[in-house]
Amino acid sequence: MPTPDPNIRLSNADREALIARLHAATEEGRLDLDEFAERSTGVYQAKTYAEVERLLADLPEDGRAALAIPKRGKAVDVPDLVLKPVHSRVKREGAWTVPARIRSKQVHSGVKLDCREAEFAAADIEVAVDLTHSQMTLVLPRHASAVDDGVDLHGGAVVNKCSKATDGPRFHLTGTSRYGRLTVRYERRFLWWRF
Repeated sequence: MPTPDPNIRLSNADREALIARLHAATEEGRLDLDEFAERSTGVYQAKTYAEVERLLADLPEDGRAALAIPKRGKAVDVPDLVLKPVHSRVKREGAWTVPARIRSKQVHSGVKLDCREAEFAAADIEVAVDLTHSQMTLVLPRHASAVDDGVDLHGGAVVNKCSKATDGPRFHLTGTSRYGRLTVRYERRFLWWRF
């Protein structure tokens, strides 16, 4: 994380980025749980960059923050993701490629698309849903955002917790929901758990 001036005060977003680096180091086995807890406490107590430099000096930069994202308008050719579960559960997580278009027609089903470790084939991703008594959850990385471009609701809800514009990939939500729920959120954290 570049630090232009060690005397600049930390923002909440800066602290979250630093904690994410500590999480990554713990998952890689570079830190044990006691070290993670001690350093996390130090990050939350720090007021300036200078105060956290010593907490991160022996750790590499977080590689996940430097994910390659195509420039706007430049898409990689990846086939559409088409999901049609009926009375089923579908989960995609880990390293996978998010295509430019995702289409999901669900009936009494649950779909979870975890994009935290994914690569993106395009800067703009269209998510077209047709939910019938179903639930879809999108978990986005911190550099991504989502916008509701018109999901017709006939009962149910769209909960978008990632609406703040970023320079990363943007998900465009469209379609229809009949007593369904579409949730877009970032990663949740509790101590060393990420979900």
